[in-house]
Amino acid sequence: MRWKAFRFSQLFLDLKLRHKLILSFFVLIVLPLGGYFYLSSEQLYKQFLNRTSFSLERNFDQSFSFLSYKFQKIRAASDILLSEKMLTDVLTSDVSTDDFFMQYKDFLDLRPFLSSFEDQRDIQSVKLFVNEELFYSEDNVNLFSLQKARQTYWFKQLMDSGEGILWAPNSYFTESDGFDNDFLAVLRPYRNPNDYSEFLGVIRLDIPVNTVIEILMNTAPIGNSLTYIENSSGNNVASSNLKLQQEYKISKDEVIRSAKSGPHFVELANSSHQVYLQSRMIPGTDWYMVTAIPLEEIASESKAMLQNSLILLIVIALIAFVLSILISNYMTSRLTQIMRKMRNVQEGNVVALSLPPSKDEFGELIENYNYMVGKIGGLLEDQFRSGQEIKSAELKALQAQINPHFLYNTLDLMKWMARNGMTDEIGQVVTSLSKFYKLSLSSGNSVISIRDELLHVSSYMHIQSTRYANKIQLDIQVDEEIMDYGILKITLQPIVENAIIHGILCTEEESGTIRITGGLDKGDIMIIVSDDGEGISPDIVSKLLTNELNNRTRGSGYGLRNINERIHLFNGPGYGLAFDSKPGIGTAVSIRIPARKI
Repeated sequence: MRWKAFRFSQLFLDLKLRHKLILSFFVLIVLPLGGYFYLSSEQLYKQFLNRTSFSLERNFDQSFSFLSYKFQKIRAASDILLSEKMLTDVLTSDVSTDDFFMQYKDFLDLRPFLSSFEDQRDIQSVKLFVNEELFYSEDNVNLFSLQKARQTYWFKQLMDSGEGILWAPNSYFTESDGFDNDFLAVLRPYRNPNDYSEFLGVIRLDIPVNTVIEILMNTAPIGNSLTYIENSSGNNVASSNLKLQQEYKISKDEVIRSAKSGPHFVELANSSHQVYLQSRMIPGTDWYMVTAIPLEEIASESKAMLQNSLILLIVIALIAFVLSILISNYMTSRLTQIMRKMRNVQEGNVVALSLPPSKDEFGELIENYNYMVGKIGGLLEDQFRSGQEIKSAELKALQAQINPHFLYNTLDLMKWMARNGMTDEIGQVVTSLSKFYKLSLSSGNSVISIRDELLHVSSYMHIQSTRYANKIQLDIQVDEEIMDYGILKITLQPIVENAIIHGILCTEEESGTIRITGGLDKGDIMIIVSDDGEGISPDIVSKLLTNELNNRTRGSGYGLRNINERIHLFNGPGYGLAFDSKPGIGTAVSIRIPARKI
């Protein structure tokens, strides 16, 4: 079995890159899409269910807010009535029951006052129940007898509640009460504000049921959906569909649980069907607004979406497969030539690329690389002709960091991404590599702005982060005020590279964060590059910038010493690098340079 797997792997490796890409696209696109509908139908259904649930919640919230606003408005009207001085004066006056003219005057004041609160939309009528000895208690329009009210069910509920308000469903009223029971009502006991124990009457505001039902019917526009209101005792207040409400028989406990825990699916007591249940208590009342929608209704609307999705997926698969062939042919032809030239560069044969010019990322990469090769050739010649130490140090740093091996590894990474069909990611890596080399060259300038230096190291880190599967992150927190100050180019990138190779990649997780901070410090610029990697032992830290360590290795210590020498030679001995490292915690490299604008 292992031999067969080895032969298959070897056969795949021996294929041309173009054939590998086409085969990879076939495996990664065509075959998965063939089983996509079967494997993802449940996921698509859940996504549709979530979107539908979100839409239902929004509709519920809108209707709930509208009802809450209306009920708060009605509650506010009842508060105004209770606090109205004229009403208090009339009901607490010592008018004799035989004083007809004073009663009639009160009647003329009360009736238009109560009628002024009626808008025929939210408040159908306002009724005041007063002492039955007053002649206008038999008005039967706005004024009624308190004695008759005492004999009703709703009056008993108002008194038993012990509250200052009762939100009464129409089931609390009967035709024997002498009122039309197509209304909901808000009942308020009226007591003497100067002697609260003295009961003067009852204020009742009637709310048309149809107004509430109209709002409930617009809450859930899905077939067989139900929205209703019930009070805390389980009595029905209003319903968009009484027949469905009786069929679903949702218990009061389920309604309360949904109001506390949020929307969820519940199984109906009289069947195996599930409904989407959402409820919430309307503020200032003991009424719950409830919405119930059968799961079958929600699922039925997803079938058409799944069919359309399947057709779309087939079309996308065909287009993607054709494009993959074209793109793979194009990419492999250019990559093959670039890789061939880069192998020559890696072997020390610095030769410019001779591919046809173009304006895409590859063309820009080729152009910048050719420019870089020319610059390197010129610098190599200058190194032999010049004995100045600063030029030698700069050239060493440039050669150490603009390394063809890094470019080769990056192209190797792009080759791997091409095999996996990661065309968008290849474009991003090519763009970052192009920016990296363009900023590395900087038109031959030795000093660039800190802004460009940070962009240079960001381009480098984007490539490295992609190479190491985004396990290494870069966090830049540099003050804007120093962005236009100058810094020797290729100062930060070797330090960041050292943090990756000798810090983060030495940990068990091989992941971590590199943080670059900077700002003004005592007139100079201080930039700190820190990582949360393996750290360095104290004896190694003390030798990082000395010849003792660098004579034994050409690795991290050599690069750091090179940077330190460049800063010393360019700015003076008072500037350079400093290290602070704790094994197992991380390393921080401080860079002090003078604050000079370019």
